[in-house]
Amino acid sequence: MNKWIITGLIVVGILIIVGVLYDQGVMDNMQWSSMAVILAAVAGPYMAVKNFLFGNKYYKDFDVKYKEMREHTVQHRINLDERIGAKEKRIAELDKEMQLIEAKMDVLELKKKNVEKQVNNLTVEETRQEALDLFGD
Repeated sequence: MNKWIITGLIVVGILIIVGVLYDQGVMDNMQWSSMAVILAAVAGPYMAVKNFLFGNKYYKDFDVKYKEMREHTVQHRINLDERIGAKEKRIAELDKEMQLIEAKMDVLELKKKNVEKQVNNLTVEETRQEALDLFGD
């Protein structure tokens, strides 16, 4: 059944109810504030039925904006994950470089200690010969 027909039937039904109430004299001594309360009471169910049948424009707009925001958030998270992954990879590379440098430093420290031992074990004649070899006459 067409939604417009259903809405029209509901509006006609509400108008009949209001007409019957007026005909019975219920609204004779009513002031405008009371009339406003009755109209608000009638408008509430009307809006509920209308929104149920045709959808709510504001809800649709909200739904569209929410979906766009969700897609933007997903894309942002993907970009952020890619950047984090690249930085983690770079950190891993730097850790490897640092371990290599530390290993080289350990080797140099061992060489230094070995040279110190060799220098301390040199005799006077060997020390003089090394000085001549290094610095000349």
